[in-house]
Amino acid sequence: MIRYRLGAGAASVRWAMSPIHEVVSLAQLLTEPQRHPIFHPWLRRRRRLSLPDLGALTVFMADGAYRPDFLDPSPMSSEPTFEEGMDALLAAPADQTYAELVDATKGRGAELGRRLLDDPDRARSEAADALHRLWKAVVEPEWPSMRQALRAEMLDRAIQVNREGLRAVLPRLHPSAACEGDSVTVEKTVDIDVDCPEGLILVPSLFITDRMQCTTSDHWTPTIYYPASGRYLWAAPPTPRSLDRLLGVTRSRILAALTTPLQTTVVARLVNVTPPTASEHLAILRDAGLIDSSRAGRTATHELTTAGRALMAAASPRP
Repeated sequence: MIRYRLGAGAASVRWAMSPIHEVVSLAQLLTEPQRHPIFHPWLRRRRRLSLPDLGALTVFMADGAYRPDFLDPSPMSSEPTFEEGMDALLAAPADQTYAELVDATKGRGAELGRRLLDDPDRARSEAADALHRLWKAVVEPEWPSMRQALRAEMLDRAIQVNREGLRAVLPRLHPSAACEGDSVTVEKTVDIDVDCPEGLILVPSLFITDRMQCTTSDHWTPTIYYPASGRYLWAAPPTPRSLDRLLGVTRSRILAALTTPLQTTVVARLVNVTPPTASEHLAILRDAGLIDSSRAGRTATHELTTAGRALMAAASPRP
């Protein structure tokens, strides 16, 4: 079990997102897609692109192997950029890089150990280059919608903690997490105590689904990555039949998808229509007061209004 000792309790916990973590987690996902069926429709769309060579990165992602923490630096602010994450990765101290590469190569053969440990800086630089290529090819075009989904997640969780307390909210993030006294605990096969003099960071991730990922490195602020709830970016949620009859199948699917704020192009992909057709349906829903739209340059992002959320709640079957 990992025990993060907070001291001041919930006041020591902050929420953040991490674009570089999303890229690292996507690389992991690409090595084991069978474990994550929720992403299969999205992965099929992405495979139409020419994915870059990721060997220098996925070499650290063998089943059961330790993945170096330097690949995934803790976010310095609530919304760091990908470039800030890359700067932190490349600035990782040499002793940290070497020690983590030693752990990453244990039990994996002398040849791999020599290749990575003879020149740790090169191994780190090549992994960073692969991360950058994956970001540019796949994640950066999707990032505006991903960022909106992560913002919504962070706001919802912060409100829940304020209302109910950290002890009540932690198990909702993942069943392996709990609050014991002044510590946050995560069930793992290792047994580690981690002091958190600068607090603990909780980071929602769209590309992990079945586990929590924990950093315990002395070089980063202690961080726990957990599965975010905004995965309608990848597969549209089911809609109540009563809503289909009221609004029509396409508009009801759009309304259900906007539980997470989304861009027009993402909405179009989820409901299998063209972007112009999605824009027409979105305009009708907006005129009805069920969604709001905001624009940054040429990009429009849409989300439910209070009326839209009330309609979804009323149409959903009672448990």
